[in-house]
Amino acid sequence: MAGRGVGAGLVLAGLFFGGMTAKDMGYANGHRGDAGTLTVQDCRTQFDRVGSSRHRHARPVVSCTGTFRGDRGDRNGREDRNNRNGRNGSTVEDATVETGAKFEPGKQLAVQKTDHKVVLIDEQWIWRSLAIVCVSLCALVAGVFCLLTGFGARRGPAFRDAWRRVPGGTAVRAALAGTGGLAALGAGAALLLDGIV
Repeated sequence: MAGRGVGAGLVLAGLFFGGMTAKDMGYANGHRGDAGTLTVQDCRTQFDRVGSSRHRHARPVVSCTGTFRGDRGDRNGREDRNNRNGRNGSTVEDATVETGAKFEPGKQLAVQKTDHKVVLIDEQWIWRSLAIVCVSLCALVAGVFCLLTGFGARRGPAFRDAWRRVPGGTAVRAALAGTGGLAALGAGAALLLDGIV
């Protein structure tokens, strides 16, 4: 029973984080959010601790604060005089965005205002988002495996025994292994391209 609880937790975590990140990836192609410009006032660097407990290191995170101004035109470039949704043309003072580099005050950055923050849509953001989706898919596959077999409990079956007992036999095992393997490869490639690894 505990193994299935672990599985349910992994499935929920995979669905939540993968779904939220996949939804946010719509900002990269302009299908979501409010495109605009951030005029930089100040940039600063802080260090986030990343890695395992044995191999922790500080990763520099550069963020810039400034004034965000939304584009006034719609996606076809026309003026939105009614501004019905209250998004186009909006202004946000003291908006902060992670940039990866410091910029001089007055520099204008093309950004997207999401539901909860302002993001600089660059290659690094896209690769990092793709990595999160792939890791979430790995969690989802592991969760389904635990739900099907009870693997993960303290006194539950060993991995090899649980793998043999997967309902549906070879076809389900191949689907789990293939999906999990591709997701793991995708996550590794995205992290490598992002420069985290």
